[in-house]
Amino acid sequence: MKKLSSVPSSQQGVALIVVLLFLILITLAGAIAVRNSTTDLRLTTSEQADVLLLNTADNSNKSIEQVINIDKNDKQAALQKSIALSSAGMFGYFMNVGAEENRGDQIVFCYRPRDAYFFRMNEATVIDPSGSSKLVTGSTSSKGFCRVSNAADFSSARNNVMTQVAVTRPSSDMVASEPFEYVPTQRSITTSNVNSSSPNFRLFSTSFLPGMTTASEEDILDCLKKPNQNAADYGYAGKDKDGKDVTKYYDQTLTQCLASKGVPAKTLVEDVKLENLLKPEKCLDYGKGTASNTISAECQKLLNISASGTPK
Repeated sequence: MKKLSSVPSSQQGVALIVVLLFLILITLAGAIAVRNSTTDLRLTTSEQADVLLLNTADNSNKSIEQVINIDKNDKQAALQKSIALSSAGMFGYFMNVGAEENRGDQIVFCYRPRDAYFFRMNEATVIDPSGSSKLVTGSTSSKGFCRVSNAADFSSARNNVMTQVAVTRPSSDMVASEPFEYVPTQRSITTSNVNSSSPNFRLFSTSFLPGMTTASEEDILDCLKKPNQNAADYGYAGKDKDGKDVTKYYDQTLTQCLASKGVPAKTLVEDVKLENLLKPEKCLDYGKGTASNTISAECQKLLNISASGTPK
């Protein structure tokens, strides 16, 4: 009868250890692969979020530019420009007679590109550096600040990104410029004519992703109420330890506050100059009468005369 040989128990133990080592190595390799994949995914998500925030903030600045550089034949656009340059507009607030005291104020509003209009003062807040935030004519619940609970405040129908805009005309001590730098040629300088200079403005467009943070709506709103620059120069009404009304000053800017709350955000800052372009209009060639040269409609309106030159 043939005998069967058996494997010694010591050899079986060595084989088991080798198999376990291979299993451990395979597990470690899988864990490293998963970790690397997770890291790559996070990096990709972060880069996509950064691009989204930058593009959205840039779009708001482009929209402001389009409000001014309009097609004259577009009546709706002309109306929006008129509002922007009026005393209740984002630019006119700083330009009209007596508006010198408004220098340094920040007009804050939520960028809503899906609305039929770009800006309304009754949906904005003016932050006054003199000691408190002053509301001009705000009547809505948002008071110019983006609210996470309001779907209309999101920049797109996907409800993922918001943009808050602040427009300011820096005070003279904040802008280094040469004498008469912002005065166009062929213009007289008068205090009553807002077109006698080319005022400079500063735009702050802050885009943020409220869905990528655990911060509450009130935490985010608290950040959005903070100034965009020079936080210590902007005050707000508060109480001292004795309960008396005092002026307190901010210790963080808007962007710093959002970062401390873990809210992905990006602020785009642009300095712009509102140019008053001079476009000459030839009414009549010198030395020629109206028999062969009819006065243009623009000149008739400008000089309040008829096509033949007769005063109306």
